[in-house]
Amino acid sequence: MKKIMPICIMGILILSGFGAVALNSDNEELDFETIDFENTGGGNRDYTHTVLVEVGTGSWCYWCQFTNAVMHDIYANGDYDFEYVELVDSNPIAVQRINEYNQHSYPTSFFDGGYEVLVGGYDTWPSYTSKMDLCGARAVPDIYATMDVFWLGGEQMDIDVSIQNNEASEYTGHLRVYVVEIVSRWKDSGNADYNHGFLDYAFNQDISIPAGESFTANTVWDGSSWNNPDITMDNIQVILAVFNSEWHQGYADPPSGDPFDAYYNDETIAATPSASGAPNKPNPPSGPTSGVIDVEYTYTGSTTDPDGDDIYYLFDWGDGTDSGWLGPYASGTQVEASHTWTYANTFGVRLKAKDTMDGPWSDPLSVEIAGPRIEIGSIDGGLLKVGTVIQNDGDIEFTDVNWKITLAGGAFIGKETTGEGLTVPANGEATISSGLIFGFGPTEITVEAWIQDGPSDMRQQDGFVFLFFVKVNPGGGI
Repeated sequence: MKKIMPICIMGILILSGFGAVALNSDNEELDFETIDFENTGGGNRDYTHTVLVEVGTGSWCYWCQFTNAVMHDIYANGDYDFEYVELVDSNPIAVQRINEYNQHSYPTSFFDGGYEVLVGGYDTWPSYTSKMDLCGARAVPDIYATMDVFWLGGEQMDIDVSIQNNEASEYTGHLRVYVVEIVSRWKDSGNADYNHGFLDYAFNQDISIPAGESFTANTVWDGSSWNNPDITMDNIQVILAVFNSEWHQGYADPPSGDPFDAYYNDETIAATPSASGAPNKPNPPSGPTSGVIDVEYTYTGSTTDPDGDDIYYLFDWGDGTDSGWLGPYASGTQVEASHTWTYANTFGVRLKAKDTMDGPWSDPLSVEIAGPRIEIGSIDGGLLKVGTVIQNDGDIEFTDVNWKITLAGGAFIGKETTGEGLTVPANGEATISSGLIFGFGPTEITVEAWIQDGPSDMRQQDGFVFLFFVKVNPGGGI
């Protein structure tokens, strides 16, 4: 955002040379008001891959409206093998991507991750299609992507991606899956709707695919945070792009201005959502909301499949275990499963269903289980250290207990001490202490103890460090 003022001024000064007036193939001047958006580029293209164009644009920018109009017109024509995303700076997630390109002026179009860069807004097709042709002729690794997008309702989409590496060596890169509105909620400076306006990433992650193998992933993207206006199935497109991990020097102001790290795009596909083939989201499971350890409790739930397919169910017990897939059952049939918890805590029990593909998880049912707990005793001070005991009030020995003692303020040396693998016997306790402490002044002492996916406790007390001696005030447990 720190660049907006200089970029806006720069756009007026620089872009006026190629924005206010453009030249056709006969070098005749054309006004933006009279331009007829016909295909002035070539015909069908035999590209090595589908080209990706990311346009850094802003609704305040005068020249951005022309890129918006021309790109939409080229895309609608269908003669060029490309997909594009409008990174409208009204969206902070789009601004992050713009900043990754170290964008110099608005608008700027980045082709295939920066293999080609076009600064400015133009009203003739060749300004853009010539860049597409250069990218489309580029040799790329032999990878092949597929993507299924199913609309789950409630502004949610189930997105499955698969990328096959047909090369003889490992492929490393970065996967971006863009969720865009075909007719955007944002408008350009001419009050026209942006097209293919970027909303959010469904995936944004590094990937590594061994030779001859595939990368697969699934996510449920929830657009409810964008629901003003509402997300609708017929106005959404999902664009997958795979960027190679090989670094290149890019320039947002060619030939040598505003450098950025360029990673070229090797594969692009796009899809629009179809009616979900997955089962609908279940309601939270039904069953007891409280209990004790070592007692079995039964939970039930159900959902329906929009296609009437048989359904498999999976309960997640919230303690790192699940029921395994149960079924198949007819659509709408209630299923039940039982579980015994071995330690005390509050657990979120969830349910989901699948046919040929997974549906979304239900919201959790909160279940409070009572039983043995870890408790931390009062913290004691003294010469060079502080200490306490970790108590186990149950009949089961706790092993692999992790703990940490932290001093916030006062201490110059010994601010944090950690331990792992502590054993606390059944109905017993174990003593822990800090390392050497040296300092002066008031401090807050925090002791934490926990078992992975198990009981935990924390205690805080105030203290004062007198060089080598720590005085601790009583009380203060959490």
